[in-house]
Parts: sequence; structure tokens; C-alpha cells
Amino acid sequence: MKKISIIILLLTLGLHAKAQLNIVPQNDEVKEYTVQNAQPYDSLTNVDKRSFASLPGQTLYMHGARNDQDGYWDAFFTANFLTSDERTVYKAVNISVTPAKEVVGKYYDVLKVWTKTDYFSYGCCLLLREKESGSEMYYNPFKYSLSMTCLGYYEKLKRYIGQVFFSLGKRVEAEDGQIITPAEGAEYHCVDVGLKMNSDGAFLLMEGADGVRVEAFPIGGDEVYEFVSADRIALLTERYGKKYGKQIAFRKVDTGMTGEMVITAWGEPYHKSQRKIEGRTLETWRFSDDRHVDLLDGKVYDIRIY
Repeated sequence: MKKISIIILLLTLGLHAKAQLNIVPQNDEVKEYTVQNAQPYDSLTNVDKRSFASLPGQTLYMHGARNDQDGYWDAFFTANFLTSDERTVYKAVNISVTPAKEVVGKYYDVLKVWTKTDYFSYGCCLLLREKESGSEMYYNPFKYSLSMTCLGYYEKLKRYIGQVFFSLGKRVEAEDGQIITPAEGAEYHCVDVGLKMNSDGAFLLMEGADGVRVEAFPIGGDEVYEFVSADRIALLTERYGKKYGKQIAFRKVDTGMTGEMVITAWGEPYHKSQRKIEGRTLETWRFSDDRHVDLLDGKVYDIRIY
């Protein structure tokens, strides 16, 4: 009898615990953006999730992805793939592939944008109208994220022309196709903006003291992947002081830096852990490329790069 009472008690507690669970429904709401409700486009970002809601009314140029001889798989459709089960591929040759010749080298007006967010994925669908033919298609910008360039973004890149930049010591491609690695800190000037077919798209043309011109790629905001501008160095030096400002501009982390400085230099960590040691707070931040930073009471005290 005692055993039965205990079992009943445990079952009751289990049911009570289940009743206390806060079940949050999956958020899969689709949001629609048109020219009427689009967010302002600042032209600082190209076609990516930071700009999706501001793209209606903009014009895109399809310069194409690298190695697209086999076409574009599951990227262009005849219907909105976020709101319907219809997934017929636009001008498909083998059910799921759109030939490159059907979409590359053309201009498209963005008519509408739909976004859909849930716990597991982020979806986006662009309704495009090809300028010359008037053909409409639905485009998944996540499939070939670097294959289109927004004309507004391209024009805004011209603000870099005439600016002074310094090399971050990364590999770059010269005009003649050679791959070179300029010395870290080598001075360059932005002399033009270009756009390559079947490449990563719009780039800055940089000229060094030796007259050699190389390509550099913007990565959003005012940052360039292979270089740092004199203006950014000055801004970060003013913000964080002479000791750390230039290091942060050159994307370096040093002991004594704050968490904010680390994020400015390297971006957000993909993982954080924290524990208490004798009343002090020890945090470990992990970044891509096997980079680890330990912060003690909010200040960097150890950096490990494997």
C-alpha cells in the first residue's frame, strides 16, 4: 500500500511539473515588404540579411557566382517558395537547375521581399523582374549570396576613392591575376571601384607605392577585408586611445583590452563561458579560426590562437 501511495505521489508530481512547462510556439511568421513599407536602404550593405527588408525598389545586377557552369541549383523559382508548396525552378533544364545564361549578366528590379524566421532557419524570398524582358522570378538570396550586387551599394562604394588604406598583410589579387601578400602596414590608395563577372562582385581597386594595383573587398559598414582605412585608425585611436586603438584597427587583441575592444577587433564570439574563481569572474570567449580569449573581471588576460 505504501509503494502504491509513493507511485501515485510521483505521478502527481510529474503531471504537475508538466503543467508548469512554458511551451513557446514556433515562430514561422512570414513578413512581406514592398516599396510602400520597405525599410530605408543605407547602401552600406549589399544583398544580405542585414538589408533584405530594405531591398524593394532597388535594382540588382547578376554578375554570377564562381564556377557556375552547371547553373544555379534551387535558387530561382516560378512561385514564392516561402508561402506555397510550388517549387518549380525557373527555366529548369533538369528539374532543379536554372542555366547560368538565363539569369547572369542581367538587371533586376526588386518588387517584393518576404522573410520567414523560425528556431531552425532564416528564409528569404525576393520577387524580381528582369528589366529587359519583364520576366518575373522568385529568388533565394541564401543559395548564391555573392552572385548579385545592388546598384545602390556599388555607387556608395565610390566614397572610398581617394582614401588612404593600410595593408593587413592578407593575400590579394593584382590586376595581372597574380596573388601577392603586401607587407602589413603598407600604404595604398583607392583609385577606383570595379565589378567582376563570376566572382565575389564589387571590389575596390587599390594602388601601392610601387604602382601595383590590387583588388580589395568591402565587408559591410566601413570595413574592407584586406585593408584598414586611415580614417578608421584615427576613429579607433580617438575612441580607445593610442595604446589600443591602432591594434584594434589592425584586428589584433592584446592583454588589458576590454570585452568591447575585443568585439570591435574580432567581432562577436560564437561561444562564451563564465565561472567564478575566488570572487572574480573568468570568461572564455571562442572565435573562428581557433582563437580563444580569457577575460578576468572584464579585461583580457590571456589570448590563445591555435
